Amino acid sequence: MQKGFLAILLGVVFQLNAQVLPPGAYSIKRATNRVVVDGNLDDADWKKAQVTGGFYQHFPYDTAQSKTKTQFMLTYDDKAIYAAFVCYDRSPNKDFVLQSLKRDFSINSNDAVVLTMSPFLDGQNGFSFGVTPENSQREGVVENGGNFGVTTAWDQIWYSATRVVKDTWFAEFEIPFKSIRFADNNTTWEINVARTDFKNNEVSTWVQVPRVFNISQLSFTEKLLWPEAPKRNGKNIAIIPYVSNVSSGTAPYSEAFNSNTPRVGADAKIGLSSSLNLDITINPDFAQVDVDVQQINLTRFSLFFPERRQFFIENSDLFANFGFRHIRPFFSRRIGLGTTGNIPIDAGARLTGKVGNNWRIGAMAVQTRDSGSFEPGSQNYLVGAVQRKVFNSSNIGFIVVNDMNGARGVFGDSRRTVSGLEYNLQGKENRWVGKAFVQKAFGDGIGTESWSHATFLLYQTLKWQAMWNHEYVGKDFKARSGFVPRIENFDPVINKVRYLTYWRLEPQLKRIFYPKNKVVNNFSFTVYNSSYYDSMGRPTESYSSASTGILFQNSAEFRASIVQNYFNIYVPFIPVRSTGYYLLGKYSWMDGSVGFTSNNRKKLNGIVDVNFGNYYNGIRTAVNGSVQYRVQPWGVFSLSYRRENINLGAIGQSVFDLIGAKADISFTSIMYFTAFLQYNTQADNVNMNLRFQWRYRPLSDFFIVYSENYLPDFKSKNRTLALKFVYWFNT
Repeated sequence: MQKGFLAILLGVVFQLNAQVLPPGAYSIKRATNRVVVDGNLDDADWKKAQVTGGFYQHFPYDTAQSKTKTQFMLTYDDKAIYAAFVCYDRSPNKDFVLQSLKRDFSINSNDAVVLTMSPFLDGQNGFSFGVTPENSQREGVVENGGNFGVTTAWDQIWYSATRVVKDTWFAEFEIPFKSIRFADNNTTWEINVARTDFKNNEVSTWVQVPRVFNISQLSFTEKLLWPEAPKRNGKNIAIIPYVSNVSSGTAPYSEAFNSNTPRVGADAKIGLSSSLNLDITINPDFAQVDVDVQQINLTRFSLFFPERRQFFIENSDLFANFGFRHIRPFFSRRIGLGTTGNIPIDAGARLTGKVGNNWRIGAMAVQTRDSGSFEPGSQNYLVGAVQRKVFNSSNIGFIVVNDMNGARGVFGDSRRTVSGLEYNLQGKENRWVGKAFVQKAFGDGIGTESWSHATFLLYQTLKWQAMWNHEYVGKDFKARSGFVPRIENFDPVINKVRYLTYWRLEPQLKRIFYPKNKVVNNFSFTVYNSSYYDSMGRPTESYSSASTGILFQNSAEFRASIVQNYFNIYVPFIPVRSTGYYLLGKYSWMDGSVGFTSNNRKKLNGIVDVNFGNYYNGIRTAVNGSVQYRVQPWGVFSLSYRRENINLGAIGQSVFDLIGAKADISFTSIMYFTAFLQYNTQADNVNMNLRFQWRYRPLSDFFIVYSENYLPDFKSKNRTLALKFVYWFNT
């Protein structure tokens, strides 16, 4: 009764006594008392803090004040910055939209409030912290100005509390200065606050963000003014030891697993300054990492799978964002993941951070172990990167990647080096975004065509998007520690990989319309082309499409496209199961697709895409869909299915199926269980992965992971049971 009265009283105080200011510089005040993070917002310093609101709609419109009211306050002391949020609820009788209680939730499908901060004023890097009404936490780093959202793989210690009353929910954050990086002498940061109120179909931001841009983009922020430059006091050292045991076996099995000796290792995080960090790992173990989502591959090239190992994810953008997705001078999955299995890593170190507001540096060294006949020869990897801010928020970067391997640990048998220089363009208000780079490979076995270069330029407004891209990769650009799949063409006739130079041109033009009605939010038309050429300028592949998309006011989407394809195949290729027959020569055909995504605010929602038409000298029909049901707030259950039916006449016909079933269960906001089953007929493999995680204290976890691979008749091929205990010691 007393708590309910207090909530009502606080609401009246905030509405009647506080000055709600329009967007403008926020002046943060030092707290004079201890701030208790409990969701009550009854500390004396909150009554003295500047209360700010006046949010703007981001969706469904971006030209009006938000209908759902949100207010926030900030304060700080010697150890942390604190944030308080008052989130009014204009539909208290409706359920919140909550996918689960799991950490690092998606901001695009959960009711939440999010604080974005950029301490360096570089327009490129920042931090994001958010919570749902049930106090599920989400923290991440903003990279590349936030053009592609927030990377939530970054984990840090911070604290939050929420409290829900009848028509309001409250949130409090405590973000220790030790958990973020910032320049010691900056008295100005940049911030924005976003509120996702999906139960009322509205997204709003404090600083107005046009709806074609991401709500975390750093071009749309306001000044946070400090009365004094914040300082990181004391040492900032964290030691994270782990103990794990992995029991595994390979068919045929005995009654028990083959038990391995328990592994012991540790990570260390050392703050060399408020903006520069040193990460060290010794004998790391990745037994708890999520299993890869399987894919059906109908191309001639290797597929890309994202990095999931924590040591390589943190601060990875400084290394991983060089080049393009398929022209990467460095790809961390090359380290410790061999062709026949995992390769033990002895040790690794990574130095990353900012030097002032304009310089960003990174260096990484990793040593893998000689695994004998399994993967002979140890391997050493060295990576260095530096970025320099230019103009308002653009930068120039340089990277060098060197790897050496040798028989039984003697280096020098084989050395490869790749260096690259690039310019990243970030224009005012993100209208212009682009990249230009040049890279070169050196070392043993490298020929003269060892260069790669590319340019990318995107111009975007509320109604128009125009994009240009060119790529060139020489056949000798063999980045052993990178990912450059298109120069590698496997020839099944001679059973060897043939390396071929290619050029690519990729233009696109898109027009977006915003009708004034209650059903359609916007619709668009896009023309696009992607064409590849060989070293002599002869066309080898072309993909030209015209497509349309409709976004409805309830967040559902419809899409359709028609495509003209052209292939001139130099290296024999077969996308179906066939013996002795291959595609070779010139092929031209048309196909189309339609797709629909339902309203994901509903507890039952789904996605379906259908492809149909010709395919080389045959016919292809494909269906790809998924359905999801959530039991709020503790469970999400989903099914996915993809079928590829390809008929190439006399050459052969194949039907490939990929089936997935997943259950995400949140016992609490710190205890989760995931069950994932995949069946891939192209790989003749069934995979089951069960994963339990208990975060018993901040950044300290206990994992149980069981994984097994089967043949299609469910005869087991191999299985693994892993237990891992991690404890975070922090000064």
